[in-house]
Amino acid sequence: MLRNFPVIGHARYLLETIGPELRQYIVTSNEEERPFSRDQRSWIYASAKEENNYFGFGTEVDVEHVQGHAYLKQRTFAGALPDAHDPQAPLPSAKVLGGPRGRAKAFRPASVVNISAMSFGSLSGAAITALNKGAALAGTMHNTGEGGLSPYHRGGGDLVLQMGTAYFGCRNEDGSFNLDKLKDVVAGAPVKATEIKLSQGAKPGLGGMLPGAKVTEEIAGIRGIPLGKDCASPARHTAFSDVDSMLDFVELLAAETGLPVGV
Repeated sequence: MLRNFPVIGHARYLLETIGPELRQYIVTSNEEERPFSRDQRSWIYASAKEENNYFGFGTEVDVEHVQGHAYLKQRTFAGALPDAHDPQAPLPSAKVLGGPRGRAKAFRPASVVNISAMSFGSLSGAAITALNKGAALAGTMHNTGEGGLSPYHRGGGDLVLQMGTAYFGCRNEDGSFNLDKLKDVVAGAPVKATEIKLSQGAKPGLGGMLPGAKVTEEIAGIRGIPLGKDCASPARHTAFSDVDSMLDFVELLAAETGLPVGV
């Protein structure tokens, strides 16, 4: 454009440069445009050009008055803690997991703050051990991630067993789900609940691939996959294909294990 229509080309870049000011005072804000806001597009443009794509700390979103945002407000003049304050006082969950559905092993989590999913293999054995022992000390739950339940998850912390599309640790040789193996895993560890992971958050609908070079003897044994061979995590589950069959699968897991089941 700059070569064939230099005046128009330079005018276009000039208008793009002063676009934020024009929108701010005349048209729209940086968050109003759809399907992608100006801020989102600016980040994409900068990333594609390998330029600085950092944004200043803060937000233009009305998080204070729009439903769905949780935030903490500072207290300028905080009161003193009471003398009887217990720094180790628990903060249990208000909900009983599995209670409304009548699960046999429904329970109230001892803490509203827990350790989210990260698999052994993504984290080292030492890291998983540290997280699990920390969970035991803090009285929180530790999500195993979809990589299976390893010996490093047995440091005393209560567990949430996560299952992804590859059903690591509870699968047949062809990668399909094996209920008996799941029951064995649950029976041999302090698993308080199970969780079905529908897809990879970083690449939804695409699945994943674990290169054979990373499939060590230990990982192969924990996940139930061949040693040294590439292992695919499918883009979708094979145990169910729609919402109705997914709910049937949830009820099957709950009936056979007695545990609360999340999705």
